[in-house]
Amino acid sequence: MNAYNLLASVLGLLGLWYLICYRWNEYRLDTFRDDVFALRDKLFMFAANGCIAFDHPAYTILRTRMNVLIRYAHEFTLARFVIAGILMDEKTKSPALVRWEAAVKELPEEIQPKMEEFNATLAFVVVKQLVFSSFFLYVLLRPVVAIAGRVKVDVVVSRPEVVSRVEALESDALEQDDFASSRNDREAVVFA
Repeated sequence: MNAYNLLASVLGLLGLWYLICYRWNEYRLDTFRDDVFALRDKLFMFAANGCIAFDHPAYTILRTRMNVLIRYAHEFTLARFVIAGILMDEKTKSPALVRWEAAVKELPEEIQPKMEEFNATLAFVVVKQLVFSSFFLYVLLRPVVAIAGRVKVDVVVSRPEVVSRVEALESDALEQDDFASSRNDREAVVFA
């Protein structure tokens, strides 16, 4: 092996190491946020076409969840998901999930499946982010997801415990966001 090939190999491995260790998480966060933005745009167009009112609770709850996911994307990790799954009582639904289900039931029957599809797609995007945030899991599972195609969303929908765990994580993020907002409001009053 000549010196040029050795140098090229070492530089290539160093570059790969840098990308995996220092840039992979940023890339996955950007991809996740882009996926949520795209889904939020579809939801907006669904409402803009008159299928659901912009002020309907089902729309506002789902849009708020999407906004929280975009804002707190860096907080959603596989470890937190596993811990939430262990600690969560599967018989008790989160208050956010109860509000969401009640709001969807108020909708006409032809609109309900579409809103549930938006919700399931959002849960799938979150699960995909949780799993693919690890480069090695990405390399291992990406071909499976690519081959599975449409089955991926159906798997999430058929596993309500996955959706409820994702929603539990989102509920925690919403509560943290509400707490931070109320704390900022109190501090603004004190300083004013």
